[in-house]
Amino acid sequence: MEAEPTISGIRSIFRELRNEARLRWWDTVSQKLSQWYRRWSDTYEIDSPPELEPRRPALHRWLALRSSHGDFDWYHRKFNHEDAKLDCSCGRRKSPEHLALCHKTQRSFRHWPKRPPTPPTDRTEAVAYLRSLDPKQFVELLELTSFYSRVCTR
Repeated sequence: MEAEPTISGIRSIFRELRNEARLRWWDTVSQKLSQWYRRWSDTYEIDSPPELEPRRPALHRWLALRSSHGDFDWYHRKFNHEDAKLDCSCGRRKSPEHLALCHKTQRSFRHWPKRPPTPPTDRTEAVAYLRSLDPKQFVELLELTSFYSRVCTR
């Protein structure tokens, strides 16, 4: 005589099937996302991600960086924000990856969290570095460089 499945076993099977369905759905939906968003290669998670742990100002910067919707040159021009500052204090245009490319933040490069062998020199390297940071490291980088409070202010 065969044993009947237990409630715990049924729950385990349900979780596996649900996760497989979620991953299949995300594979389909993620193909429709913008190229910029796909570059970050985020996964779809049900639980609260660790990105939501930082305080609001840091979380705002984290989300703006990843979505590219924020205090950036192209964004202000697109929506005709005539009173916006389009340039960083270093003279270059504001962009999501400028945090890692600005020569003023690179002065403290040797103290950066999860520091690469050399400072990022182009957009691809900057995005790769910023993408490699977990939320705590991102907050540490913001505090270390004072990027949004002193270097690249609104």
